[in-house]
Amino acid sequence: MQQINHIPLVRLLIPFISGIIGVIYLKPNTNYILLSFGIIIALFFTLLLIKRLNTNYKFRWVFGTFIYGCLLLSGAALTSLKYKNTSATSNLLTNTNNQLLIGEITAPTQTKAKSIKAILAIKGIKTQNDWIEGNGNVIIYLQNDSLSKQLSVGDIISFEPKLENVPQPKNPNEFDFRKYLSFHLIHQQAFLRSNNWKLVQQAPTTGIFKFANDSRKYLINSLEKLGIKDKELAVASALILGYKDSIDAQLKSAYSSAGAMHVLAVSGLHVGVIFLIFSQLFSFFEKIKHGKIIKGVLLIIILWLYALLTGLSPSVMRAATMFSFIVAAKMTGRISSFFNTLAASALVLLIYNPLLIMEVGFQLSYMAVIGIVIIQPWINDWFTIRYWLPRKIWEITAVSIAAQIATFPLGLLYFHQFPNYFMLSNLIVIPLAIGILYLGIVTLIFANVPVVGEYLALALKYIIKFLNESVYLIDSLPYSLSENIRFSIADTWLLYLFIISIICLVAYRKFKYLLFGATFIIVFLSSSLFLNYTDLDQRKIIIYNIPQFSAINFIDGNDNILVSDIKLTQNRSKLMFHVQNNWINNGVEQEKIVRLDQLVKPHLISNIFKIDNPNLFTKRNYFQFYDAKIAIIDNKFKLQRTPEKLNLDLLLITKNTKLSIEELLTLFNPKQIVIDASNSTYTSERLKEEAKVLNINCCSVLLDGAFEKVI
Repeated sequence: MQQINHIPLVRLLIPFISGIIGVIYLKPNTNYILLSFGIIIALFFTLLLIKRLNTNYKFRWVFGTFIYGCLLLSGAALTSLKYKNTSATSNLLTNTNNQLLIGEITAPTQTKAKSIKAILAIKGIKTQNDWIEGNGNVIIYLQNDSLSKQLSVGDIISFEPKLENVPQPKNPNEFDFRKYLSFHLIHQQAFLRSNNWKLVQQAPTTGIFKFANDSRKYLINSLEKLGIKDKELAVASALILGYKDSIDAQLKSAYSSAGAMHVLAVSGLHVGVIFLIFSQLFSFFEKIKHGKIIKGVLLIIILWLYALLTGLSPSVMRAATMFSFIVAAKMTGRISSFFNTLAASALVLLIYNPLLIMEVGFQLSYMAVIGIVIIQPWINDWFTIRYWLPRKIWEITAVSIAAQIATFPLGLLYFHQFPNYFMLSNLIVIPLAIGILYLGIVTLIFANVPVVGEYLALALKYIIKFLNESVYLIDSLPYSLSENIRFSIADTWLLYLFIISIICLVAYRKFKYLLFGATFIIVFLSSSLFLNYTDLDQRKIIIYNIPQFSAINFIDGNDNILVSDIKLTQNRSKLMFHVQNNWINNGVEQEKIVRLDQLVKPHLISNIFKIDNPNLFTKRNYFQFYDAKIAIIDNKFKLQRTPEKLNLDLLLITKNTKLSIEELLTLFNPKQIVIDASNSTYTSERLKEEAKVLNINCCSVLLDGAFEKVI
């Protein structure tokens, strides 16, 4: 392993990234950052003028400190300015005086169940007084009709200023879509009906992005005309051209469970294959004068055309930038460290957009490459194999293991799952993916050649079919996927520190690295054990915000019981989106779902649904969880006068009941009223206002977010 002194760009990249992350999490004042940056630059140049300091080797650490400080603050300044510009634009876009907005579609539209999703760059804002130039990005959801389906990159539309800020998550530990969009400098969204917008100008027939988008559509249509359809076409489009929108959820889930999802996202593997193909095709240039330069320029152009064609995702940009640096080094005849090249590509991309550091694909891509370069040679040396085929199989396995070691902590953090058969799947998937990429390019080249194109397409179709069936088979194997793994940012850092310690131990054979590794893994295991122990004492009632539905969660230690509507329980994906992350974070077991409409007889809930929890009792509309008494009021509930009011800890109002708060208080004496998300906005606002007048503790899950009560 190389000494850190031999890879200077890595040393420079670390403080630069630290500055970016510091701003993302701490949000310091932009003016203070810029002032600090100016001061440290001025001090640095002042030191350069002091001859005694800059010629004395003893003071080299002073200059090193200032250089690191400059890089840290430059990363911070770039990131802070990005946020500042976005904040100013956000305030401008949500101005109530706006009468009209004009924007350009900057990315291919996505077809949803009931809408067309598009990302717009705002070009102009019409206020009551004048037009103002705009520079922000927004997401719009257009009503799905014949006109919205025809929109493409470069089209300019005008629309009513119905923008609203992207809402924060309404459930505990739910995926934070607002935060995700903020890393793309998007803070507003709009839902537009057909009469709320108008096509102002179609995309120009020229332009590099328009050309790339049209070219991709043309190539996908060419594959379809050759007889490649359905799932085979979806995989071919994703694997060769980076178009993933047509992959259905079932196929995507199978690839994810098998640990093969990376082949569907165009990344370093795909760019590397393109690089090798054209590097071999252009090898004849090396025999002529200035041939290396001509070959290098052509390779860089082709790499970036392919990156553009596949959508300029962070992983593709990283790979294209990295290979461009490798080509440039070969053109000049200089041999550079691979880590310097990797660091240079990261530095260029982060200067262009510092928020790329928060892209999951960006992080996984770099970690996979680092793991392959550092770890794969050691794993490969475990066995010496004479024969070609077994040797190649072991080399692919070594690459798979190395990449998995480097990326699995991030995989656990973001996806909470681990593909147990990743070695088997990559042994099949990687060679097939490379073969499909080679054959796909040849097929597209000969697409218009009679017979030849058809036979090539037929071969491509059956290879992709074999790939899909292999993935489905691996996915169907017992214990193919470990799911719902609780993993935090702290756990991620501890595991990476452990991995780094082991790498250093292997490289330098020093006992201290063994101690470091042992310390990190002991802290990691101790924190996990402590969390599991504290989970045993948790007792919670959570009422989730799932619009139009009721969802009441009783968590008792590791036990997890959800009482919900029949329609929601049948729509598992919708349910899981809102609640799964919270269940993982609380360390509970597999959910036990109870249908709300079946709670009609007085029983322990375990007697009705075979759910072993003696602490939850139900009788028609009433629950008791330990000492907490709960009543559920729906639109079928009828008031029946009783001699005394029933004392409740929680009164839950559902299904747009017509009863008023005042009428309910004649029967109940609740400590807290909760209006759940099955009520309409109108009903929620009406009931909340009534409770406010009566000075009763009341919250609306639909308006205020999920309700959580610790018992």
